[in-house]
Amino acid sequence: MLRLAIPRRVYTQSHMDYVIEAIAQVWQNRESIRGLKIVSEPPYLRHFSAQFDWDEGVSR
Repeated sequence: MLRLAIPRRVYTQSHMDYVIEAIAQVWQNRESIRGLKIVSEPPYLRHFSAQFDWDEGVSR
């Protein structure tokens, strides 16, 4: 699962083109991308400073 959020700011078409290219690369390499699991997280705003490790339990 991937969360894509675009804040309300002024972005040019080249910014959006870059995002589209990045998403296309992720899609093309989806079979080789492994999952992550959170191993340590602070009580607040965990998405900013959580620590991750590879999740070996993800099966394809």
